[in-house]
Amino acid sequence: MRKIQLVSKYIALSEEGLVPRLECPLDQGLLFSNLTLEDEVYLYCISCSYKKFIGSAFYDNISGILKKAGLYEEMS
Repeated sequence: MRKIQLVSKYIALSEEGLVPRLECPLDQGLLFSNLTLEDEVYLYCISCSYKKFIGSAFYDNISGILKKAGLYEEMS
């Protein structure tokens, strides 16, 4: 699974209340994911323009959360 798909799935599941929500550290708004032309995934906040590129530790963290919740296998 591509990293952007993993992040998008996580965000969708968080909106259903199945996993913790990703919130903007500046205004606690919902974070969305996007992809640069170089295939770098980043999170951004619509309300305050916060933007953060994410690394491998982030992917490991959300993968672990999804596995604990029993939701990771459904994404394969």
